[in-house]
Amino acid sequence: MTVKRQRVDRTPQGEWAPFVTRRPRSWWPEAAMVAAFAACTWLAAFHSPVIDLDIWLRDFSDAHRPPWLDTLLVYTNKLGQGGIISAVALAVAAVVARLRHSVRPVVAFLFMYGMAGLVLLLKLAFPRIYPHWPRPDPGPYADAAQALLFVPDRSELGALGDSAVGAYPSGHVVNTFVWYGLLVLLVGAVLKTWQRRVLLAAPVVIVFFSTTYLGFHWLTDSVAGVFIGVLIVRIMQRMPWGTVRLPLWLEPERRLR
Repeated sequence: MTVKRQRVDRTPQGEWAPFVTRRPRSWWPEAAMVAAFAACTWLAAFHSPVIDLDIWLRDFSDAHRPPWLDTLLVYTNKLGQGGIISAVALAVAAVVARLRHSVRPVVAFLFMYGMAGLVLLLKLAFPRIYPHWPRPDPGPYADAAQALLFVPDRSELGALGDSAVGAYPSGHVVNTFVWYGLLVLLVGAVLKTWQRRVLLAAPVVIVFFSTTYLGFHWLTDSVAGVFIGVLIVRIMQRMPWGTVRLPLWLEPERRLR
C-alpha cells in the first residue's frame, strides 16, 4: 500500500482532507501578482510598447495560421471554457462529497466559482475590445488607439454593445487555473506527481497559446489572466478546507460529535 493511498484511507468518514502539497507561507508571491497585474493594466491603458506588441502578434498570427491549425486550436481552447470545465469540477466535487459524506468539497467548488466570477467584475472595471473587433467584418481590425483599455466609446460599438468590451483579462486563462487547480485539490491524493503537474500546467499553456494565437484575446489579456490565476490558486491553497467552521445547517452531524 502506497503512502498516498494510506493518506486517503486514514481520512475518517464525514471528514475531507483536500490535497495540498505545501500550504503557502509567504505573501510575497501574492503581492507580486497584484503588482504585476497593476503594471500590466497601466501599460494597456496608453499607447505603450506592449500595445504595439499586441497589435503585431495579432496580425502575425492572422497571417500565419493555416486552417488545420485554426481548427485544432479552436477545440483545444475549450479546455478553458468555464461552463464545461466548471461542470466537470462540480461533478467531481459531488462524487468526492458523497464518498466522504462531507459537504466541504461542494463548498470548495462554490467558493472557487465565486472567485472565478470576480473576473467578470474586472472585465467591467477595465473594458477593452477584442482583437478582431469589429466582428463580423473581415477588417481592418482595431488599431493601437482602439486597443487601449477604456476605448472605444460605447456609442461606437453599434449592435455589438457591451459584448465587444470583455477582453481584459482573459477569462479562459483564469479558468484553467481555477478549475484544474480545484480538480487537483479534490483528487490530487490519488494522482502521481507528474499527473498533478500535467493537470495544473498543460491546460494553462495550451489555452494561453490558443486564445492568443487565435486572436480571441490580446497577449496582455492572457498575461493578466496568468497573474489573476496564480493569485487565486495561492488563495485556494491557503484555505483550511478540511477544518474551516461551517454553519450547523450545512453540517448537522456536528451536533452528534
